[in-house]
Amino acid sequence: MPEFICMNKRILLYVLLFVGLSLAFERPKLDLSGMIMVHAYADWNTDESNVVHRYESMLDLDFDVRFNDRWSAWLEIEAMGMAMDGMEEMEGMDMGDDATMDPVHPTVVFNGAYVQYAPSEHLAFRIGDLNYFEGLFKNYYDFGDPRDDAAGIRQKSIRGVEFLWKGLQLNAGFGSGSNDQSCYYHYMFGEYMGMDCKEGLTYEIHAAYDFEIADQVFRPYADYKSYQRKDFNELYAGLDISLSSEHFALHGLYGFHSVFLASDDAVSNHVFLAEPSFEFSRFCIIGSLFYAVIDDPERTFLEMTTRPEYFFVAVEPSVALLESLSIGIPLEYHTNTLDKDEDLQSWRVGGRFYFNVPGYKINIISMILADIPDDKDWPSEGNKNDPSLIFGVEVMFDF
Repeated sequence: MPEFICMNKRILLYVLLFVGLSLAFERPKLDLSGMIMVHAYADWNTDESNVVHRYESMLDLDFDVRFNDRWSAWLEIEAMGMAMDGMEEMEGMDMGDDATMDPVHPTVVFNGAYVQYAPSEHLAFRIGDLNYFEGLFKNYYDFGDPRDDAAGIRQKSIRGVEFLWKGLQLNAGFGSGSNDQSCYYHYMFGEYMGMDCKEGLTYEIHAAYDFEIADQVFRPYADYKSYQRKDFNELYAGLDISLSSEHFALHGLYGFHSVFLASDDAVSNHVFLAEPSFEFSRFCIIGSLFYAVIDDPERTFLEMTTRPEYFFVAVEPSVALLESLSIGIPLEYHTNTLDKDEDLQSWRVGGRFYFNVPGYKINIISMILADIPDDKDWPSEGNKNDPSLIFGVEVMFDF
């Protein structure tokens, strides 16, 4: 038995020595890519004299290191920040959970790293910090960050392993960051009684597969999350589809989400998303229709958006005046609540102006939007029941 152990140690030593020598004689190649965004928004409530503004900044840096044809690594760091003055309810692109309140000197955060081994073109193994999401909104401008908004699963972060083979994706690991919080919401006779949160208990398993049929993509997915607490777990499942032809495309999703699976108090929701688009010559029209069937608006964990609502529809026709300039006219209807018994509907209409530099990844978007409350349940506090105008400029470039 000792000889067998010694032999295994020698084999392991030889393998490690071989890997070390391989990496030593192969000079790693480093590719740096990133994105920078600077945004400014202003909101004017028609019943007030002041215009309130906010601004946001974000730097995203990705380091891709290739050691040889099979071994590589990835590292991401971010610096993000926002400043606002009474603008908690104002629309605009959210910058994620890690945003600081200083847009001039934002905090730099380590956003994860992993090592990848890819023995062939269609097969890869990863270990480290892994992110995944399902059902990203493709047509609605205000739901562009999967960390905040996704119809199926908002971005999950785990520290674990990933297996990729052709269209198959498997993830398993421990929750990390905000995904590692285990918060139990206590109810008694249907009334919310508070919550308690713990960390270091969650683990998650995720699976998805891309079926491609005649260039059309069907992606079933499932995700199980355990909190290692009695009767407290989550299950996601669904199907994401992407269909396209010469002038028409459709992105759709059905998603299921249930919490407290083994409990008599289990709550679930079903979500449906349809995003058609039509493009011909210089004309384009895109749309988003979202609807959710919810067991209990008070108790369900509806993690689809930072502004939960059971229904919204948005349409934006646009025309390209030049190669570098397009104008869109969005028209939107929002319920602004998960409870169908509440009347908090609102309309939004306005203009969005898209400017890009041909040949370079530079984009500037400006907008002016009117937000019009439509029903009686809007609170008069803070003049939320009065129409408001939203102005904004977003500058982005990739490198």
